[in-house]
Amino acid sequence: MRMVSLLQMYYIVALGNPGEEYTYTRHNVGFLAADVCISVHALPEPRSMAQYVGKVSAGSIGGNEVTLLFPETFMNRSGAAVKKCVPPNELVTTVVLYDDIALPFGEVKVSFGRGDGGHNGMKSIISALGSKDFIRVRIGIAPTSFLTGAAKAVTGSELPKYVLAKFSKSEQVKLSKEILPHVAEVVETIVKEGYIKAMNRYN
Repeated sequence: MRMVSLLQMYYIVALGNPGEEYTYTRHNVGFLAADVCISVHALPEPRSMAQYVGKVSAGSIGGNEVTLLFPETFMNRSGAAVKKCVPPNELVTTVVLYDDIALPFGEVKVSFGRGDGGHNGMKSIISALGSKDFIRVRIGIAPTSFLTGAAKAVTGSELPKYVLAKFSKSEQVKLSKEILPHVAEVVETIVKEGYIKAMNRYN
């Protein structure tokens, strides 16, 4: 009797802008999170692959195969890279890591099938794929109220300046010690147990 493999391929897509000048900007927290996933799971260093218009690393997490994509198209054209890398029939095991200005700094939420939320990278992906049916890991970057911890709105001309500004030194410490390792744990749970269990456990 032929054995059927239950292993799945997961595509982990990190959103950000290429180039050292963007490394610690808020808009690049998806890239930072994917770097930690690579480190935690001893995956190969990403290398540029012209056919995918991005850097790619591949290996396994929790027994399932994973491909990590860092688009090099700049944020607003992320969909062009994702479309080249992710097969149309594997969208439901595609996980996009990205910054969310609607969530307080450090908060992490898992969701599936949502709209773009005003995020240009997500707009590009949904447009290129013609579908919203993929997993999101949203990483909060919004400034917070000192009294309540709730997210403060950043709008208008302040928005691009805020998301393209670098994290403060104290934020970078919190990112490296708490937030990014937590995102890596969330991603591992999604790959090993599915996004519904991750939503129930972490949201």
